[in-house]
Parts: sequence; C-alpha cells; structure tokens
Amino acid sequence: MVFQNSFDVMIEVSKHKSFAKAANKLGISGAAVSKQVKALEDRLQLVLFNRTTRVVTLTDAGEQLYETLTRSEEEITGVIKKITKGLEHPSGKLRINAPMAFGERFLVNVIADYSKDYPDVKLDVDFDDKFINVIEEGYDLVIRIGKLKDSGLIARRICDFPAYICASPGFINKYGEPSNPKDLIKMPSINYKNSSSPYSLSFKNKNTKEDITINTNPILTTNTLALMLKSTIEGIGYCLLPEVFCKDKIKTGELLTLLPNFTLFPEKSVYAVYPDRRYLPIKVKLFIDAIKRHLS
Repeated sequence: MVFQNSFDVMIEVSKHKSFAKAANKLGISGAAVSKQVKALEDRLQLVLFNRTTRVVTLTDAGEQLYETLTRSEEEITGVIKKITKGLEHPSGKLRINAPMAFGERFLVNVIADYSKDYPDVKLDVDFDDKFINVIEEGYDLVIRIGKLKDSGLIARRICDFPAYICASPGFINKYGEPSNPKDLIKMPSINYKNSSSPYSLSFKNKNTKEDITINTNPILTTNTLALMLKSTIEGIGYCLLPEVFCKDKIKTGELLTLLPNFTLFPEKSVYAVYPDRRYLPIKVKLFIDAIKRHLS
C-alpha cells in the first residue's frame, strides 16, 4: 500500500494523541513522525491532525480516515476518495462556536441558510460565552470579538464591531458626566466577565493622542449581554456596550454615550478563528464567506 508507513504513524499518533509518544512506540524520532504525518497530509491535500503544544487531535477528515485504517485497501481507498471529494463539495461534520448574544442575533439566519444550501454538512453549533480551546474541544470554527490572544490559531477578520461607553441619563444625573476616563474610576461599572481584560478599559485622547488605561469599579459582572444592557438602562452602572446592541437605546435617549473626545482601543472586530490555514476545508471556507456577506 502506497501510504502504509504513513498510515502506521498516523495510527500511533491517533492512539496516543502525541507525536512524541508515537515516536517512542515506533522507535523513531519525533521529527520523523512529524515529517511522515505532514507528507501524508500534503499527498492527500488534507489536514488530519490539529496540533498544540499540549495535545494532538484528529480533524473530521482524520477521524474518517483513522476509522478505516484497519480495513482493506479497497475500503481505505474509498474513504480517501470520499474525503478528498469534500475539498470541492462541502460535506462531513462542521463544529462551530460563537458568543451567545452575537450568535442568536446575527448567525441564526446564516446557519439556517447554510444548512439548506449544503445538506451534506452536519452542523454542530454552540452559542455560549465561555472560553474554549478550539483544538482540544474539537471545533472547526470559532467566532470571536475583540482583541485576540496570540494562540497560534488562524484568525480571519470579518468586520468592525464598534462599542461605546454608555450610561443612562439617571446615572449621569447622580454621578455627573465624566470628562476624562479617570473620572470613571470613582463610578460603578457593569463588566463583561469573559473579556480578555474584564476589569480595565483603555482609551486614546483624540486631540493629544495620550493613552489612558483605568481599572474599573464593578458593581455587576456578568457574561450575559442582555443583563448588561438592562442594568445600564436602569442606571446601575456605566458599561462598555457593542454598538449593534445599544444604538436603538441611544436613539431613544435611554442611553447616552460618554467621553466623546476619547476612543477605545484596541478597536473591536469580529474574527473567524480556526486551527490551520493549510488545506482549509471548503465547508469552513464557505461558512466564513457566508458570515462575511451577511455582516457586511
């Protein structure tokens, strides 16, 4: 069998979820294992494993291939043909994760349309606000908003996602209107706990270009945007709110935007995050394209 040596390596990596342990089992170097796996992926034009420094996991294509490696050569060839067909025709499982409020407001129609357009793709979608490890938890695509940590993952920017510091008129009557970000330190805040920096805010003065970072004084911390919006309207605290969720309340006067002479940084954007840029599955690429069209 043309790929037998590489298949033997793939089996051991799959069993042990580690290149080093597979190398030890096979009696070869870790570099040799990595080279064999990469060569197999290059020949099949598929990513079979997602890698981090801590764990190695099979991709959907890798799982399909691994399940047949103990069968006949004819069956393996059939599975390879089926998987590689997916390079042009979207099929297989697609696991997606996105923030709850964002997903419910902006992705429901995208997902429904995608499912109708590509019925051979089995969608597995989670909307939640917890931090996840894309590779360890087996996601093909994760939607994230804001500044991204350097994780070794691939991040494709989809669109801007501006946000404002907002407060209710009643809150301003009680505490006064801040003229400088440092004034916010003495005021109660409402904070999103799953932010990369939930208890600080950074600003740039539009006129002097001075950078100012403050520590907030949270009276309410939550992972629920609906609660953040309602609590801000009720005057419980000021809050950093995405424009798309607060602009209607700003128009009606229920919310005011603060600190017009300052901009928040880093600017927020929507990103599609996925494990590997090599041989990006068509099912993932088409879903990213669908989100981009919808949000633009």
